[in-house]
Amino acid sequence: MDELAHSNAPGSRHPKRWQDIEELLEAGIDVFTTVNVQHLESLNDVVSGVTGIQVRETVPDPFFDAADDVVLVDLPPDDLRQRLKEGKVYIAGQAERAIEHFFRKGNLIALRELALRRTADRVDEQMRAWRGHPGEEKVWHTPDAILLWHRA
Repeated sequence: MDELAHSNAPGSRHPKRWQDIEELLEAGIDVFTTVNVQHLESLNDVVSGVTGIQVRETVPDPFFDAADDVVLVDLPPDDLRQRLKEGKVYIAGQAERAIEHFFRKGNLIALRELALRRTADRVDEQMRAWRGHPGEEKVWHTPDAILLWHRA
C-alpha cells in the first residue's frame, strides 16, 4: 500500500492510510508500504526547520517502530530531482513547484541524512537487543565506522 502517511478520501473507513494498515495487520494480513522520512511524526519539527515547510501528513513513530522490517531506499538528490523533471514522481506543473520549494537540493541532502540516521538508529537498537540474546555471551566491541561508496 503506497504512501503510508497520506489521508484517505472523505467517507473512508479511517481518516489515515496508516490506520487502514493497522486494521489489516490486526486481521493477520501482511502489508508492504512506503513512507518518506519527512512524514515521521517525531521529525516533523526538524523537517519544518530544515525545509521551511510544515508537513501535515505524519505517521506516529510507535506505528513505524513496530514494523517487522524497514528497508531504506536511498536515492541521491540529483537523481530524485531528475526523476521529478521527467515527470516520474509528479505531473509536470506540480513537479516544477516541488523542485523549486520542498525538493531543493539542500533540503534533499538534509532529508537524506535524516533517513540514514533514523535507519541507523533502528539497526543499532536491533544490535543492542541481539547482544542480550541467550547464547550471545561474548561482548562485541563495535567501534564507530563510516561506510563510503562513491559513483563517478
